Amino acid sequence: MSPDCPRCGRALTALSVTYRRNRWGGAPPSPRPEQWWRCTGCGWLGYRRGADRPLRPMRRLEGEEGTCPFCGEEDSNVAGEPWETETGELRDWLVCLTCGTSNPRCLTPPGGG
Repeated sequence: MSPDCPRCGRALTALSVTYRRNRWGGAPPSPRPEQWWRCTGCGWLGYRRGADRPLRPMRRLEGEEGTCPFCGEEDSNVAGEPWETETGELRDWLVCLTCGTSNPRCLTPPGGG
């Protein structure tokens, strides 16, 4: 059963996000461990780590930020909510919806500088 959109209340549609890079020995793509969802009504996009876990919103990145540095696909990167580390860095979690590669990225240097 699909969850309801946290923004508009419509049923969310499952989104297939798979690992497509570094498939050693010609292995086929494999799904990421999270459950990915999108709303065809309002455009909300997000994931959850299991059926009993909360939905987490992601935002689509545009322009240069939206281009995946790993596979080169344009407008394929999404990012989660930023958080501050113990050292004062502001970070977020970047995921390419095309190749499935993810990476935390630093948005500000230590101390917010």
